Amino acid sequence: MRPLFLLSATLLFIGCKPAPKVTQYEVKSEAVAPATAPAAAVAAAPSAPVAAPAAVPMAAPASMKAEAAGFDAPKWGKLPAGWTVGPENPMRKATWIVAGPNGSKAEVAVTVFPGSVGGLTANVNRWRGQIGLPPASSEEVAASAKPAKVGSIASQRFTLVSEDGKKALEAVMTPKDGATWFFKMSGEAAAVEANSGALTLFLAETQIK
Repeated sequence: MRPLFLLSATLLFIGCKPAPKVTQYEVKSEAVAPATAPAAAVAAAPSAPVAAPAAVPMAAPASMKAEAAGFDAPKWGKLPAGWTVGPENPMRKATWIVAGPNGSKAEVAVTVFPGSVGGLTANVNRWRGQIGLPPASSEEVAASAKPAKVGSIASQRFTLVSEDGKKALEAVMTPKDGATWFFKMSGEAAAVEANSGALTLFLAETQIK
């Protein structure tokens, strides 16, 4: 009987033992850093557009400015309809604002400097840069010159239009007594084109002193 009693006691002890506690653990994965873009992708990314260099204005030394100030303004022809006097500019002999169709506008500026101010090609390429055109060769500049007159003085006239057709410029260069006069009309193409004939007539009636 004793072995049977011991076996029953053993089974009773095992049956009363509490079940083992199961502990659960949650394992969090480490944050993965964003992958660096491959070099090829970086190279293929579009770069920011590079702005075209602005036209460089004509630079004149103080001595040239002082000498230019000594020239008298011409005797102007009759002012065309739609032209109004613009703001004063110490570097100019005159400024007019020119009206064109559909509210378009342009400006006529008159300047004078001793000598040739860099020469024909340099001056024309400066004007080309002002309306976004690339420089032209000396041969191209010479071929684009048209005859013109300021009063009785033979001159050269240049007509330039921007590649998009929105801006235009007409300039007349006139040599007189070792100096060069510049009559330049520039602005919206519609206004420049509409006043081309008026500029021709105005300059024909203008007398450089």
